[in-house]
Amino acid sequence: SMVFGVSDFYRRWGYAPALLEHRTAIDPSNPVLSAPDPPFKLRPAKPGDIQAMQKIHASNDADTACSLIRTQAHLANKWKQWETVCVLTDARGKLSAYFRAGCSDTDYLVDEVGVVDHDACAGVLHVTARLAREAGMDRLVFASAPNHPLIRFIRRQVRHDKTESSGDHNGMMAFVNLGEALESMIPEWESRLLRSSLAHSHAEVSLLVGKSAWHVRAHHGAVDVSPSPGGNKIVLSPQELIQLTVGCRDLGEVLAAKRRIVNAEGLALLHAIFPERTPYVWMLDRF
Repeated sequence: SMVFGVSDFYRRWGYAPALLEHRTAIDPSNPVLSAPDPPFKLRPAKPGDIQAMQKIHASNDADTACSLIRTQAHLANKWKQWETVCVLTDARGKLSAYFRAGCSDTDYLVDEVGVVDHDACAGVLHVTARLAREAGMDRLVFASAPNHPLIRFIRRQVRHDKTESSGDHNGMMAFVNLGEALESMIPEWESRLLRSSLAHSHAEVSLLVGKSAWHVRAHHGAVDVSPSPGGNKIVLSPQELIQLTVGCRDLGEVLAAKRRIVNAEGLALLHAIFPERTPYVWMLDRF
């Protein structure tokens, strides 16, 4: 279950902060933000652009955890939310980028963006900087995960004022049915194990979560989860488990505060199934 809103209220119901807010701010008058050559054309998005935007979004978010999957039907049904979205097209008329932006206090905030390549990043920065200056805004701010292609481009090519990751107004998550949730993780866990040192080994760990115990076993890359205790016990709160699963907390940090009896194979299994990730949900997908 995923919710956005008043964090303190949702904590009472077992939710844990899991989705940070990310902000990257730059000066819109920065001379580096010049027009790329050849320049892109700016126009409002149209329903006919849905397929191209969907493809760009999926490509940009391939390494982002918890990002909602957008189908063509999803975008078509919610098109009113996309009426302020603009697109950039190249010299051949091909859609190369899209973004949604508007004024927020003294910032010109871009809370939705997608790009196809390096040139499209430069195009988005040039256009949004111009729009920010025309609106009289002091800062151009991008709300996007740090692993997004545009944010990586900014960090490499543009002097930016600051990058913020805040937990004050973030998304909260909780498991509705822990057993089903762990079962649903098995395909991903098996995929990760096949690329780890445990691909041809045996390992086990017991997750003691609240009043329940879950025995996770890996044998030659195959994973089994059963509602029973076993070896290599580690006690986790439901909140710690959801944060480890989505990857917003580091496993080493959590383990450092735990009394545990876990052998080397069990520790390797924990690192394989609880990697650090970049969980993020875009503004337009929140509810």
